[in-house]
Amino acid sequence: MARFNYYDCLERLSVLSSRAVFIACSAASNSHKEEIAAVRLTADKALCELERALFSDFMPPLERSDIAALAHALSRVINASYELSASRCRETLLLERKNREADICIRLSQMIEESVSGLRRLKRPEQLPDLVGFRKLLCDARLWRADARRKLWKGIYPRAAQSYLSLLCALCNSLDECFDTLIETMLSNI
Repeated sequence: MARFNYYDCLERLSVLSSRAVFIACSAASNSHKEEIAAVRLTADKALCELERALFSDFMPPLERSDIAALAHALSRVINASYELSASRCRETLLLERKNREADICIRLSQMIEESVSGLRRLKRPEQLPDLVGFRKLLCDARLWRADARRKLWKGIYPRAAQSYLSLLCALCNSLDECFDTLIETMLSNI
């Protein structure tokens, strides 16, 4: 029996999570619910494969708990993307070209994808991803969200946009948690 390739599986999950974030945050006016549901199903299958392999492999390349934590964090990003995509009021803010937080979420997911692909080559602390850049983007997202909430309270945005803002915040938070899990995995396996 061939050994399970955990790096490939984690990379596949990171690509799927990045795709899900892009679908959920894209400014397309039509709903991509079916496409993001397919991404979610593919990710669930990959996660199940990974979990089965973790139970049967003698010595995976990384700590079992780290592999599982990162895979589940990527899965939570996909789930948050699905919830955002299913939001009925998403067009109200997406059609406005000033939705900086959605753009930031896309960039954060791309940074996570790049970092996961570098996981197998990680040998030294200098190879860690851009921690400052990631945190700066998170700060920018929080500032945009605060401004959007002010506009919501002033009536510039419709009240229905409140659930969209909450779901977008949840997606941003799941990306933050995923990145934290990735960094912890990297630090414990250098």
